Amino acid sequence: MGPVLVVRHAIAEPRDQAPDGRDRTRRVSDQGQRVMRRAALGLRRVVEHLPLVAHSPLTRAVQTAAILDAAFPESTARRELAALAPGGDPAAIFQWLAGIDETPVALVGHEPDLGCWVGHALIGSPVSFLAFPKASVCLLDFPKGAAPGAARLIGHYPPRVLSDLSEVAQ
Repeated sequence: MGPVLVVRHAIAEPRDQAPDGRDRTRRVSDQGQRVMRRAALGLRRVVEHLPLVAHSPLTRAVQTAAILDAAFPESTARRELAALAPGGDPAAIFQWLAGIDETPVALVGHEPDLGCWVGHALIGSPVSFLAFPKASVCLLDFPKGAAPGAARLIGHYPPRVLSDLSEVAQ
């Protein structure tokens, strides 16, 4: 197993502006699209390619995955992973990653679940200790396979840092 990018979805519209007023259908806002596009371009300075983006079934995560996909058009595929939805099963994420051959892979989801999953990956306990602003990315490596406590933290990139990297890339 190689690098895993843990990505919090981009800024979404308020719940009362969602098509049906439900949290799961909230869309990425115009501002969220701009911020995530720049972050995704900056991410190209961190990883050269991104073969697979797994995402929560919620609309804002699906749209965030599409923005990542567009930034890595050479070979990116997208997959819905129910375990990335709020309240999803962290063990199912580890199990899914264990079956992945090509990396890096991105996981697009929600807080506080992502922060707890990263804590589980790093120290073996579902404790969140990293700030995860919207459109931020945490880069983990699993040198001996995806399992609780088996990850190494390679980098943590708030959207502002990724945006700055995107400017360097141009």
